Amino acid sequence: MSRSSRTRYAVLGMLTHGPMTGYRLREEIGSSVGHFWQESFGQLYPTLSRLEDEGLVRRAEGEGRSSPFELTDAGREALRAWLAAEPESLSPGRNELLLQVFFGRHAPPGVLRGHLDRHRARLEAARDSYRDLERLVAAQDSPDRTYWLVTVRHGLAHVEAGLGWHAEAVALLDEEMP
Repeated sequence: MSRSSRTRYAVLGMLTHGPMTGYRLREEIGSSVGHFWQESFGQLYPTLSRLEDEGLVRRAEGEGRSSPFELTDAGREALRAWLAAEPESLSPGRNELLLQVFFGRHAPPGVLRGHLDRHRARLEAARDSYRDLERLVAAQDSPDRTYWLVTVRHGLAHVEAGLGWHAEAVALLDEEMP
């Protein structure tokens, strides 16, 4: 499934929270699912147009071209059908740090360790951010609270795993380069 065909489900899902303009949709994505799913204006506006053409979203009554989009019954059904489908497996990403580590034998002394230390600092900051987000979500009175907590805790687990990997990587490199 292409990125643009996945974008449609991010849009449909976000519109379950209520009508939104394209701008507000982008902001809402950034502040919620943006921790694991990014969308650009370049993706959102063409997707909204296609979804409107397909009858899955419509403009709110009486507000013209700048009116917010809202989910139609057909859009809600399309979202439900996608939610029932088996998700595609996780595809490998492009991780420049791992590419540098892979070829690290050729790096000047100390460079790779510096990269790893900065990576650890970013992971620690992300862990703090996820913990703050977890507290915020846990305090929500929303029927989506449990689902939001599950996704936040995935991010937290991913960061914790990254910190474990960092400790192991540094130990292995220290054995190799005393």
